Amino acid sequence: MADAELLQAIGSRDKQVSGLLANPSAAVKAALVDPPYTATEAETRKKSVKVVVKAIGSVPEKEVAGVIDSLDSDERDVLMKYLYRGLEEAESSNHLLKWHGILTDKAGNGCIMRALSETTRL
Repeated sequence: MADAELLQAIGSRDKQVSGLLANPSAAVKAALVDPPYTATEAETRKKSVKVVVKAIGSVPEKEVAGVIDSLDSDERDVLMKYLYRGLEEAESSNHLLKWHGILTDKAGNGCIMRALSETTRL
């Protein structure tokens, strides 16, 4: 898929996530759909990260563990990739580090290893 198509899909996902912010768990799940692994432009990946950061930013701190519990193992791995990518971009690093800690507690160190070792990067 070309970057133009990916940007269009990310824009649609952004609108969907914005509409789901009252239901943080659904917003996070929607934000994690179809990561732009085939993107060739950094800007495409950044826009996708911003959608995920917006979704996780809508989750009250006391509900983070519950949202993570609602994710399957693949979604948790994708979330970990987004957390690392968000940290690279210095997007809300304190908030992302809190999510990282809770996700690691729930998903284990294997989630970190898969996020860092897979060839499909965000």
